Amino acid sequence: MPLSKEKVLRLTEHVSYIPFSTNIGFVKIRDSIYIVDTVNDELKMGELLDFIKAEFPSAHLKAVIATHSHADHCGGNAILQETTGCEIWASRGEASLMEYPLIETMLIWGGSPFHDLCSKFLLAKPCNATRILSDDECVDLGDGVSFQAIPLPGHYLDQIGILFDDNGKKVFFMGDAVSGRNVIKKYWIQYLLDETKSKESLMKISGIKSDFYVPGHGDLVSDIEGLSELNLLAMLETENMIIDVLKTPKTMEEILKEVTDRNKIRLGVFQYVLIGSTLRAYLTGLYEEKKISFAIEKNEMRWRAV
Repeated sequence: MPLSKEKVLRLTEHVSYIPFSTNIGFVKIRDSIYIVDTVNDELKMGELLDFIKAEFPSAHLKAVIATHSHADHCGGNAILQETTGCEIWASRGEASLMEYPLIETMLIWGGSPFHDLCSKFLLAKPCNATRILSDDECVDLGDGVSFQAIPLPGHYLDQIGILFDDNGKKVFFMGDAVSGRNVIKKYWIQYLLDETKSKESLMKISGIKSDFYVPGHGDLVSDIEGLSELNLLAMLETENMIIDVLKTPKTMEEILKEVTDRNKIRLGVFQYVLIGSTLRAYLTGLYEEKKISFAIEKNEMRWRAV
């Protein structure tokens, strides 16, 4: 069904969110519209543009504010930039990755990606950021609305959260630093690039006061403590599972198979590379904490619990 006013959930006077496959922030101030993140589905982006034109004919899309450069959060940037001339605002690291999105697939695969990985799910169309947001920068949008760009690395290199203040009422768009409860239950092992920084970002989020917290995927909440604890619990349980698996030395391939078997995950090519990349991040975190070690034996890297 086409996007309608009923699907846009108003949170404050100026700030709303649109619950798509990736949640989109929607901010209207006078004749300017700002959105937080996009999706990689051109049809949904078309729906969004049609909605803006129909409901706000005198308004224009001023900027897309990107939390990070994964395709499901920035895949619509290029089409919006081409069709509306809007600006793209992002952190420096994520801006670089949006300009060269092939890096995402290279990071996940660990080399030049084979063609199966070069789909819209992992490979966004390139776009150019027009404004670089520095760490904790505050931006005044007018009419009592401002936002702060809060560093939340871990899920990706230079991810940020966008904390809006609308005349004293706050809405926090957290990107993929946090997943909604329903998403965690469905996908217990969440993709991340740096496990240590992911945990640090979760702890940071727990101390940020807001009236509403909007994860990149899943339902919004008004109290973050329980949701951040659930996300942290999922990470700690995965840590403990890996340590248990490594009671006997194993290669990366063996770790991937046993962890996914225990979680009853049936791997396709995307799950194979995403979970494989994620488990390597866990191995790094556990190794740096001296909870596991490795040895090269007969030309194989074998990991073991300490």
